[in-house]
Amino acid sequence: MSALNVVIVLARCSRSKQLFGIRFEEKGRNQWLADWAFPIKEVMARREGYDRGEIRGTFQIAPTFPGCRSCGAVGFFSCGCGKVGCWDGESGMATCPWCGSSGELSGEITELKADADR
Repeated sequence: MSALNVVIVLARCSRSKQLFGIRFEEKGRNQWLADWAFPIKEVMARREGYDRGEIRGTFQIAPTFPGCRSCGAVGFFSCGCGKVGCWDGESGMATCPWCGSSGELSGEITELKADADR
């Protein structure tokens, strides 16, 4: 039996700018499933190293994914700055809660900054 590969991706609420972690589990080679989210403070995130790695592949959202811990949005987007923000799943435009750039959402996410969950 292979070891469970779980990583945490840091995200911010697009509305409140509150930080939260998204738990991804690798379900197949380079196939990642977002299955949990939790609020986290920046100091703890840095201490845990949740901003130091990258994962690549395809990304999906589990039906049980609770969404953004601040506004409840169940989608997310990756900005050109490399950070993640929550997304309502409907709007065609988004503003990054990290760097403030705005733009039209398009394409698929192929990599995210993350680190192993210990």
